[in-house]
This record gives sequence, C-alpha cells and structure tokens, in this order.
Amino acid sequence: MKNVRLEDIAKKLDLTKVSVSKALRDHSDISEETKKKVKKMAQKMGYRPNLVARSLTSKKTQIIGVIVPKIAHSFFSSVIDGIYQAALESDYEVILGVSLEDDKLEKKHVESMLNMRVEGLLISISEKTKEAEYFERVKDMNAQLVFFDRGFSDANYTYLRVDDKKQAKKGVQYLIDRNYMNIAHLSGYLSVEIGRDRNLGYREALTEAGIDIDENAVVETGFSEEDGYRGFGKLMEGYGKPEAVFCATYPVGLGALKYMKEHDIDPGEITILSFGSSEFNQYLSHPFICIDQPTFDLGYRAFKRLVMEIESDGKAKPELISMQTDIIK
Repeated sequence: MKNVRLEDIAKKLDLTKVSVSKALRDHSDISEETKKKVKKMAQKMGYRPNLVARSLTSKKTQIIGVIVPKIAHSFFSSVIDGIYQAALESDYEVILGVSLEDDKLEKKHVESMLNMRVEGLLISISEKTKEAEYFERVKDMNAQLVFFDRGFSDANYTYLRVDDKKQAKKGVQYLIDRNYMNIAHLSGYLSVEIGRDRNLGYREALTEAGIDIDENAVVETGFSEEDGYRGFGKLMEGYGKPEAVFCATYPVGLGALKYMKEHDIDPGEITILSFGSSEFNQYLSHPFICIDQPTFDLGYRAFKRLVMEIESDGKAKPELISMQTDIIK
C-alpha cells in the first residue's frame, strides 16, 4: 500500500501542504470546518503521521520507553496494562523492552531507546542491576527517568514502590497473630533493594514478637518460580518443614508449591505467604495468603508521573512515592 503524504491530502482538498499539516495538529490558524474536512480525508486515505520526520522538526518524539524484567507474570503484565491505559490518555507512544533479569540486556535496551530519542524511561531494574550510576546516561541525553517497583531509593530519581519493609512486616505479623511461630523465609536477592527490605520486614516482625530467628530458616534466592523451587529444596535440606513460609514474590511461592507436589509434601500442611498476588490464586487447592500490590495503579501513576517530569523540563524534584498494599486472605 502506498504511503499517503501530506501533499496527497492537500491535492485532494485543493489546499496547501502547510494548511493540511496545521489542520492535523489542531493549529489555531485553521478553521474548525477545515480541520474536520482534513482529518476526515486523512482517515479515508489511510494517512499515518511520520513520527521520525516530526521529531526532527519539533525535537520531540513523544515516545516513552518502558523496561521490565519479565512479562510472563501477572504482576508486570498488570503494571504494563496500567502504563498503556495512561498512554492512551496522553499524546505519547510507548515502546517496551524486557531485560529477562539481565543487567547487560537492560543496558542495551536503555542505549537503544536513548538512540531512538525517547523523552523518558520507566524502568523496573533487573535482579542483577547493582548500581544506579549507569542511569546517569539518561540525564546526559536530556531524558527523564522514573523507577517503579524495583529501583534505587537514594539515586535522585523518582521511584514509585510499596514500602517493602513495612508491608512484609505487616504480612508476617498477620501470620503471627494467627499463632504461626515456625515461619521460614525465601528471600529475594539481598543485593536488590526489594529483596533486602522484604527480608528486613520479616526479621523485624519475628523479633518484635519475641520469636528467635533460625538462619537455616532463611534462604536467599531470586524472584522466579525456578528460584522458589531451588530455595524450598534448600530449606527442606537445611531446616526441615516449617508451618509457614514467606516468599519474596508470588512466583517464588509457585516454585515452592511445585517442589512440595513433586516431593510428596502436602501443601495443606505449609501455609504460603507471598509478596504479590495473582488472579490465578483462587484456583489453587490451597490458595496463598497474599500481600497484594496495586499493580495497575502502579503502572498508571508511574507513566503519569514521568510525563509530568518530561513536561516540566526536568524541573520537578524527584520523589520516593509509596503505595499501599492489602492482605488477601
């Protein structure tokens, strides 16, 4: 199909190319009647704006890059839904990159998106990303950056997240209040802020309840199903069967559940508390107790915040924005 140009629309309507361009951009020089006529003809002819050419003229691409560790899990898919809903309500387009929990691939996505002249980046860092220094590259390119879910709270960028330490503590306290004393923990990597903070919340809840912490009951693992499977196996070998286990993410809980089923351990005998939830939880024979995060709202608000920072030309001060969670029983 032939690309429809501004000249083609102008010829059909006996207008100048400049008038057509202004009409499509709702310029005040053009009457409402002409705008309607131009837009109707553009739609009829299948006109698509040339975003590259527009960006060369305006020095604005109206494009935002989003980088997430994974998209297979309900957490990030729901966050992305929120991002795209916010994008639909804006004049910005979204391009998506997936790091697959690899810091090198994450950097490659950042470089590619900056080369595409994105105006801002929304990033949830990989589990291997240890330092924020690299992200100064974004500032050097005069783009804005907002972290969400996983990031760096002390790196002078806006960061939307739940208070992982506080909410993990709240979840473990919920178990303690229901007379669970023997509570193990499959933590995320402690080098990642959310893993470290969720671990601290677990420890504070037990300490304040006067429960001794057995280090064999705490296994540092990652954030995936595979990590949960391996971590639960290590827990069984080094500690034994707990009454309950606090898992750093919902996928870690699924991995632990898989281990139980493959090793003839009755899931009904071990309560799983997970940080994060899934719409599939209701279909489990023994549903998890979940610390439910506002995933859609997280994506929606992160996008809106980034747009605000872009349109303020970087004058907005970075903020650490905390979001609330609920306990799903």
